Amino acid sequence: MKECTDSSLEHLVESLVEAMVEVHTVDPELSELLGSEVPHRADGTVDFSIRFHEAFRIALAPHTASFGTKIDLDTRAFVMANLVDALGHAAALRRPRGLSLARAKAESCKAILAYLAL
Repeated sequence: MKECTDSSLEHLVESLVEAMVEVHTVDPELSELLGSEVPHRADGTVDFSIRFHEAFRIALAPHTASFGTKIDLDTRAFVMANLVDALGHAAALRRPRGLSLARAKAESCKAILAYLAL
């Protein structure tokens, strides 16, 4: 993510979605197993969530001039991190048969960029 801070916002989003999809397509069964068996509790994952949020905040900070003015950076980082996670998982593991992986990634990027433009 650090390498993307000097690139365009579009490149940052595309890189993050690509990385999330890649992680989950290497071993889809393991991804599904971890997603269903590892406990997801706010109190059990606080440290990871804070580090994850901070990484997204740092990556987004250089791009604030291209954002709308309605939403603060912390909120954008929180929502973007969760959009990348949710859409990346869905593109890799739960897309409909008629939707190619390339199209799913492209549509995910469009959705995230639309949110960031608010």
